[in-house]
Amino acid sequence: MKKLNHRKIVINTLLKVLLMIVVIFILNSWPSIKQSFAGNAPPLHYWLDHSFKVSNIILILGFGVYFYYKDLMNQKELIENSKVSDQH
Repeated sequence: MKKLNHRKIVINTLLKVLLMIVVIFILNSWPSIKQSFAGNAPPLHYWLDHSFKVSNIILILGFGVYFYYKDLMNQKELIENSKVSDQH
Protein backbone atom coordinates (compact mmCIF):
# COMPACT_ATOMS: atom_id res chain seq x y z
CA MET A 1 0.00 0.00 0.00
CA LYS A 2 1.38 3.36 -1.01
CA LYS A 3 1.37 6.25 1.43
CA LEU A 4 0.83 9.92 0.82
CA ASN A 5 4.06 11.85 0.47
CA HIS A 6 3.23 14.92 2.57
CA ARG A 7 6.78 16.28 2.31
CA LYS A 8 6.52 16.39 -1.50
CA ILE A 9 3.10 18.06 -1.31
CA VAL A 10 4.37 20.71 1.13
CA ILE A 11 7.47 21.45 -0.97
CA ASN A 12 5.36 21.71 -4.14
CA THR A 13 2.94 24.05 -2.37
CA LEU A 14 5.73 26.24 -1.01
CA LEU A 15 7.33 26.55 -4.44
CA LYS A 16 4.00 27.56 -5.98
CA VAL A 17 3.35 30.10 -3.21
CA LEU A 18 6.85 31.56 -3.57
CA LEU A 19 6.35 31.92 -7.30
CA MET A 20 3.01 33.60 -6.67
CA ILE A 21 4.65 36.02 -4.19
CA VAL A 22 7.26 36.96 -6.78
CA VAL A 23 4.61 37.53 -9.46
CA ILE A 24 2.44 39.62 -7.10
CA PHE A 25 5.45 41.66 -6.00
CA ILE A 26 6.45 42.37 -9.61
CA LEU A 27 2.91 43.26 -10.70
CA ASN A 28 2.29 45.56 -7.74
CA SER A 29 5.73 47.17 -7.99
CA TRP A 30 5.82 47.62 -11.76
CA PRO A 31 5.51 51.46 -11.64
CA SER A 32 8.38 51.57 -9.13
CA ILE A 33 10.41 49.16 -11.25
CA LYS A 34 9.90 51.39 -14.29
CA GLN A 35 10.99 54.42 -12.25
CA SER A 36 14.11 52.62 -11.10
CA PHE A 37 15.09 51.92 -14.71
CA ALA A 38 15.08 55.68 -15.23
CA GLY A 39 17.33 56.15 -12.18
CA ASN A 40 14.62 57.26 -9.72
CA ALA A 41 14.49 54.29 -7.36
CA PRO A 42 11.96 54.76 -4.55
CA PRO A 43 12.89 53.61 -1.03
CA LEU A 44 12.41 49.94 -0.17
CA HIS A 45 9.62 50.62 2.36
CA TYR A 46 7.60 52.25 -0.44
CA TRP A 47 7.91 49.08 -2.52
CA LEU A 48 6.93 46.85 0.38
CA ASP A 49 3.99 49.05 1.40
CA HIS A 50 2.50 48.82 -2.07
CA SER A 51 3.25 45.15 -2.65
CA PHE A 52 2.31 43.39 0.56
CA LYS A 53 -1.15 44.57 1.46
CA VAL A 54 -3.57 42.62 3.64
CA SER A 55 -5.62 41.69 0.58
CA ASN A 56 -2.53 40.24 -1.12
CA ILE A 57 -1.57 38.28 1.98
CA ILE A 58 -5.08 36.82 2.21
CA LEU A 59 -4.91 35.94 -1.49
CA ILE A 60 -1.52 34.23 -1.03
CA LEU A 61 -2.73 32.23 1.99
CA GLY A 62 -5.95 31.26 0.21
CA PHE A 63 -4.13 30.02 -2.86
CA GLY A 64 -1.58 28.25 -0.66
CA VAL A 65 -4.38 26.26 0.97
CA TYR A 66 -5.93 25.59 -2.44
CA PHE A 67 -2.62 24.36 -3.91
CA TYR A 68 -2.03 22.08 -0.91
CA TYR A 69 -5.55 20.63 -1.06
CA LYS A 70 -5.38 20.14 -4.83
CA ASP A 71 -2.00 18.35 -4.65
CA LEU A 72 -3.26 16.22 -1.75
CA MET A 73 -6.37 15.17 -3.67
CA ASN A 74 -4.35 14.47 -6.84
CA GLN A 75 -1.96 12.24 -4.94
CA LYS A 76 -4.83 10.40 -3.23
CA GLU A 77 -6.45 9.85 -6.63
CA LEU A 78 -3.19 8.48 -8.05
CA ILE A 79 -2.91 6.06 -5.14
CA GLU A 80 -6.51 4.95 -5.62
CA ASN A 81 -5.95 4.44 -9.36
CA SER A 82 -2.81 2.41 -8.75
CA LYS A 83 -4.70 0.19 -6.28
CA VAL A 84 -7.43 -0.44 -8.86
CA SER A 85 -4.92 -1.20 -11.62
CA ASP A 86 -2.98 -3.53 -9.30
CA GLN A 87 -6.13 -5.51 -8.58
CA HIS A 88 -6.84 -6.12 -12.29
